[in-house]
Amino acid sequence: MQQLEMLEKTDERRCCVCKEVKSEEDFYLSAKYGRQAQCKPCHRQANRKHKQENAELYTYYSKEYYRKNKQKYKERDRRYSKNKANAVSAVSYAIKKGKLTRQPCEECGAEKTDAHHDDYAKPLEVRWLCRSHHTKWHVDNGEALNAFTVRHWTPTEELKS
Repeated sequence: MQQLEMLEKTDERRCCVCKEVKSEEDFYLSAKYGRQAQCKPCHRQANRKHKQENAELYTYYSKEYYRKNKQKYKERDRRYSKNKANAVSAVSYAIKKGKLTRQPCEECGAEKTDAHHDDYAKPLEVRWLCRSHHTKWHVDNGEALNAFTVRHWTPTEELKS
């Protein structure tokens, strides 16, 4: 009987840091494990400590660095958003005209997918990935090729017909 009580699922968890038993809402969600092992206050405290101990890692993102390099950031963001928008609009237009068909995720087969560009210079060459696999691809591989060099996209004669 005691073993059955231990196996019953509860809405409480024990924090691995402070060892207090708290409600599940006091723990951040984790994609891999459901909920994190440490409670939110302990997690925030650990993040603060890490940031203090590794302040030099965070200087790149500081407001001062941004102010000094504001023009560089604006130029990069302008080019990136324009190129990505061109590729997205090219895919949307091709789907609307029936030249491209949304496919299941090539990794897991999920029906709801995003068009992933390996190269923005080729806006209609896409791979279909679900949101989680698309995000994972960018985490593992970074930005796609030609993210900053693509010019304005216009439909080809083949797409117009």
